[in-house]
Amino acid sequence: MSKKETWQISLKQQFKEKYVENKEEWIDLNISTAGMLNLRIVSDRFKELSFPQRKEELESILGQYKISPGFLSFYTVEKARSLNLSPPQQTDENSINTWQDLALWAANPQNHLPLSPPEPTLPRTVTFYSFKGGVGRTTALTHVAWILAMRGRKVVAVDLDLEAPDLSTAFTLTPQPKYGIVDYFYERSYGPENVEPNILITKIFGEVTIPNTSGKLFVVPAGFLSLDYISQVDDLRATTISDRGEGLWSVFRREIQEQLKPDIILVDSRTGINQ
Repeated sequence: MSKKETWQISLKQQFKEKYVENKEEWIDLNISTAGMLNLRIVSDRFKELSFPQRKEELESILGQYKISPGFLSFYTVEKARSLNLSPPQQTDENSINTWQDLALWAANPQNHLPLSPPEPTLPRTVTFYSFKGGVGRTTALTHVAWILAMRGRKVVAVDLDLEAPDLSTAFTLTPQPKYGIVDYFYERSYGPENVEPNILITKIFGEVTIPNTSGKLFVVPAGFLSLDYISQVDDLRATTISDRGEGLWSVFRREIQEQLKPDIILVDSRTGINQ
């Protein structure tokens, strides 16, 4: 049961304890689509109270729940009878015979079953691959990434052309990441055992600012060219498994999913170490 349903039941129970003492007294409570409380109470407790006094008494209870009042109506039993008002129908699950019965049963929050959270799913991964460079592979990926983001998708573009990285130069990233995926892979392959990695997933991507859209585009660079980078790439040629036994790409994809929850991952790759 959700928190919203729990406090509704708690509020209704509090009103019942205060205003309902016999079968002729009753409460009808519901929350509008605008999130406001609609409330009708029939109780002889109101006999000696004016309407402002009745409202003030109820608002003191509502203040505990921080909810805005909508339509509020308060009647004595005699007044409700003269207006032909009747309490809301209570429908048991086993006595549902008509569409109206079903609607009444479904409207009662006490009948709602808790929903299990959906199983996390990994985003679709699409690889832009070629046997050689200079064929427009990176250009095609950048255009597709931009179009998907403009259409409201959350996109992660990954540069796995480790020998000739170029993807990150096509965009202005905010913030500019300090590390790339090579650093991320290398530390998980050669770092000390039983020591948490220093290069976290949050340190290897930057966001591309795209105006006038709800979509987002993140870029994970291969790294930044230096002698250390070349040495790390060379060492990674013989490494495909991390210390925990997971494939390096599986570790990355799981952590990027937990951090960014992208709709799609686009990979820039060609023949070589990343094959």
